[in-house]
Amino acid sequence: MFSLFSIQFYNLVPSGIAADPVRIDISVNVANDMINNNILYPDLLVLDVRDVGEFNVNHLYNATLIPLSGLESRLNELEPYNDTEIIVYFRSGSRSLQASNILVANNFTKIFNMLGGINAWIEAGYDYWLNEDATSIDFALPVFLVSIIGILFALVIISKRRWKFTEA
Repeated sequence: MFSLFSIQFYNLVPSGIAADPVRIDISVNVANDMINNNILYPDLLVLDVRDVGEFNVNHLYNATLIPLSGLESRLNELEPYNDTEIIVYFRSGSRSLQASNILVANNFTKIFNMLGGINAWIEAGYDYWLNEDATSIDFALPVFLVSIIGILFALVIISKRRWKFTEA
């Protein structure tokens, strides 16, 4: 259901008048309504603040990735969106609150923290980008590294035994 109260809050501010920075917590339903309403939100930015690896597994369509760990050092990239609606999300929503507060503290005026994060988005059945090979990619590297370490360990043991055998 479309929530007019949460969404049209900023439409009450006449253009040309700076709004005080504020963060509004929104549900995934409201976020979906905002994303799909290009008339009210033509310049909406969807900001994913998870790590690169998580983003590469899945993310909202048209999301911009700036990991929380580097957000403060990359605020200049977001300057064009200073007075534009920004929906911020994380995996479950907890760290998107931190990111939202960083943006508000730096005078971004229209910050929407998506409660529940991408997990709630997926659970609600909304569309998102999914890397179907992500599981095998994420699993392949650790298996490969463990295999290499095992082989190196075996080579060290074999070489030590040969060295001891030749000494005797």
